[in-house]
Amino acid sequence: MFGRVAGWLQKRRFDVDAAIIGFIIALGLLPLRFFASQIYIQTIPIVLGLGCGLYLLAVRNGRESMDVFPSLSRPVAQLLPSFVFVTTAAMVAVALYSGERSLLFHGLSGFAGTLIVLQILFTDDEDFLPALLLTQILVLAFVIRFMAVYTTPTYIGIDIWTHVADLSQGILDERSLASMEGNKHIAAPLYHVLVASAAMLYDVSLRNALYLSVGIAMPMIILFVYGATKLLVPARWAVFAAMLYSIGDYVIEWGIHIIPTSHGLLFFAGILYALMRIMELEYNARDFGLLVFLSIAIILTHQVSTFIMLVVLFSGLAAQFILRLGIFRQTTARRPGVYRKIEPVNLAGLLAFDIGLITFMWSFTPYNGDSFLETVLLYLGQTMRESFGFMNLVNPGDSAAGIALPPPTFMDNVATYTETIGFLVLFGLTVVGCLYVLRRKRISHSVFTLLFATVVMTGFTLGLPLFGIRNFIPQRWFAFLYAPMAILAALGVAYLVYNLNRNVAVATLLVVALIYPGVMVISGHGTLDSPVFEQEQTRLTYTEQEVAAVSTIGTMTGSPDSSNILPRQVLRTDHPYQTVFARTGAYPAAPFNVSVDGGPTDHPITVYRTYQSTGAPNYRLVNESENASVPISRTIPREDVCRPSQSVLYNNGDVTMCANQTI
Repeated sequence: MFGRVAGWLQKRRFDVDAAIIGFIIALGLLPLRFFASQIYIQTIPIVLGLGCGLYLLAVRNGRESMDVFPSLSRPVAQLLPSFVFVTTAAMVAVALYSGERSLLFHGLSGFAGTLIVLQILFTDDEDFLPALLLTQILVLAFVIRFMAVYTTPTYIGIDIWTHVADLSQGILDERSLASMEGNKHIAAPLYHVLVASAAMLYDVSLRNALYLSVGIAMPMIILFVYGATKLLVPARWAVFAAMLYSIGDYVIEWGIHIIPTSHGLLFFAGILYALMRIMELEYNARDFGLLVFLSIAIILTHQVSTFIMLVVLFSGLAAQFILRLGIFRQTTARRPGVYRKIEPVNLAGLLAFDIGLITFMWSFTPYNGDSFLETVLLYLGQTMRESFGFMNLVNPGDSAAGIALPPPTFMDNVATYTETIGFLVLFGLTVVGCLYVLRRKRISHSVFTLLFATVVMTGFTLGLPLFGIRNFIPQRWFAFLYAPMAILAALGVAYLVYNLNRNVAVATLLVVALIYPGVMVISGHGTLDSPVFEQEQTRLTYTEQEVAAVSTIGTMTGSPDSSNILPRQVLRTDHPYQTVFARTGAYPAAPFNVSVDGGPTDHPITVYRTYQSTGAPNYRLVNESENASVPISRTIPREDVCRPSQSVLYNNGDVTMCANQTI
């Protein structure tokens, strides 16, 4: 019986079946847009349907020829690299002149990205130079990230104030890990030790040490993506995957907001390359030892990154199990130095080792009075009991009962779609790539691992939040997810180029070249230092006056501990500015509340900064009669924060601290 079923399955076109099923699922999901306004619910079904439709068109055409595909003329192909380097030089000049990554800077970034993508897709084979294109990609990546760092006088982001200004500073001061005692990062201190060690080795500040160590390495992770893709497809598409990944918005974010997530992403990219290498080539103990070493390094760096690594390893194990069923016929390796059929790699031993080490490490990692492992499991159980439910899209604690929020403005919608379109383009190409690897002549352990990892990671990132489960911090997953997505997207685009109708293929590639780089570089996730939509996207950097105010207020007040002051003595200001006070230990702080009835805040101690009246500060809108509140982003006048009845305790022109005369 099983033999007959296996024989029937072996004759099926799984790629075509999956494309048809995917198209039907997309149609079935379309009505959900009428029940929820969440951006991915409204857009993913459309993109899924388009991806499946493109693949079915390519299968139907099946010409498998690139002879008539249009290409750039030789003079144009030779001039475009010069245009890219001139554009990147202009980006540096614009950033230095304006003192920030301005709108012009972002526009030039998108333009340079488009020129690179056009070269990759439309250059003839005899004019195609992978090394030159990789150089352009790296130069653009470095300029985008380091101009953000250079033009920002302080750290970029929120968590970095804890990891560098607090934990790494403690290691540097005490020359030991004793300063991290009782902190959950004591069992994953590699990032903090590296930054502190770089500061001692280079004799520079912690901020400079951060960017001279992890910061320099972050743009280089695209080489891991290139190397992993090069094991599967020709160099053109490996370069294309590297380009897709290098300008991903979340990848840029972790290249400028450099925290343990960034360091974990660096190790993850190395692990992905090592996995592809041992699955595609005849490997030795050294190759597998590198994989083991990188898995230990990521465990000692970041807990979320570690869990994502486990997902990929589990995907590899699942792929191995499926292939051993005999349903799919694997291809014989045709790579230099490979003389036999490559069998699926047994990852069970590595997975067991990593799980054992993780369980041991997390069992004694302190977190909220218990071990990290126990706390995480208890929190997950609580979430399953209290919040689990389909279409439960509201964040815990964000009740809107009794609060009528205004509908999104036109610019709100523009900002939201700008942050999403780049991911949707990549998702659509990935759908094509996933279907392509299901073709019998492309099935292998490596591509199956990428397919399973992408599906499972997408489930954690987009699927579980639909059911109210956000314990796995889905926003941290996107940059990791982009790596297998970029590789699969490159495989999918290669298939479309060779098989899709020429006019449809050219139109599709032009859309990718013209839209993807531009929207990715202006997404709010990659522009934390200088958002394009200033009143819709929150700036996560601070001026010199804002940072000086934090330090001075801490000195003025003696930096009291929260346990030594009354609740009414907590400093109130906007989010994220309040996090700088709290994370640096300057003064206990929290976001201020504003009543739905209007009027000023009623907190005894408040801090106003000019950004609250010009940018996108966050605070809580409160309806006391309904005992409800929601987070909101909106400008607020100075007199509503620092009230005339209060006394001014500090003012440096940009930041003002006010307090009631009696507290």
